[in-house]
Amino acid sequence: MNAFIRTRDDIRKFILSREMLFLKIWSAIVAFVGLICIKANFGYNKTISQTWLLVVIAIICAFFPIQGVSIVLTIILLIDLLALSTEAAVVALVLVVASYLVCAYFRSKNTYNTVAVPICYSFHSPFVISLGAGLLSNINELCSVICGSVTAYYLHIIKDNAAAIIDETSDVSVVGLLNEQMLKGRMFYFFLVSMVAMFLIVYMLRQSNINMSWIVANLAGVIVEFLIMLVGYLLTSQKGEIPGLVLGNIIVIIVGIILNYFILDLDYSRIEKVQFEDDDYYYYVTAVPKIRIVEEEKEVKKI
Repeated sequence: MNAFIRTRDDIRKFILSREMLFLKIWSAIVAFVGLICIKANFGYNKTISQTWLLVVIAIICAFFPIQGVSIVLTIILLIDLLALSTEAAVVALVLVVASYLVCAYFRSKNTYNTVAVPICYSFHSPFVISLGAGLLSNINELCSVICGSVTAYYLHIIKDNAAAIIDETSDVSVVGLLNEQMLKGRMFYFFLVSMVAMFLIVYMLRQSNINMSWIVANLAGVIVEFLIMLVGYLLTSQKGEIPGLVLGNIIVIIVGIILNYFILDLDYSRIEKVQFEDDDYYYYVTAVPKIRIVEEEKEVKKI
């Protein structure tokens, strides 16, 4: 056990000592993955879909904060959708602007979730963002998760119906698809409810007075979300999506364990119950100590 803790502490120290470098690398990775997702799912604008250009954009994004990266990815997505359909790009722009306005109204700081959810949706694991926001953020971030979920589902619909949208002989319209497959589609609401349910359960349980609260929150959130999505797929006759759901939830659990390992360092084996009082109240406090390993003192003798 001590070896794992020492390894974690060493990794933390290494990253913190080179924090600016790792932030730049992280921004570049997020940008490149996002650009690859846009190319793989759409890629209708051949100019901005060239691999060398995506690499250049990702390198430039390395010097942007993560919020700036999300804006760049949004602009690239809109340009790509414009090559597919002006209507699709306009609707996407309306959703993006509405998302930022809603996040600003509810004072959500992590507006990049509105872009992160669609990216993770491409890997069948959008619930990673809901889990991470529930573990690391405050209740205000629920709006960014919801906005990101709406955008992700809209892009999913556009991707599945791209051939019909391009076909000039087809009478399919983006607004019609938005109405029929999203606003009137049951699966959209199952997806939205599962994202919200996971966030709320994780958020409440990780703050609760129980041992291993983060692990409990992770497992409980995954179970509730899985059951909601499973019912949704069964009721809408989409049983073929269940294997992807299982794989996505395995990824969510792994991410939750990694976050718990690197961020939370509580030793639940040494919980202490503390009682004290002042003139007005009597306090009962549960103190959970942090894991600390006394570093060995090395003595160098000169002969």
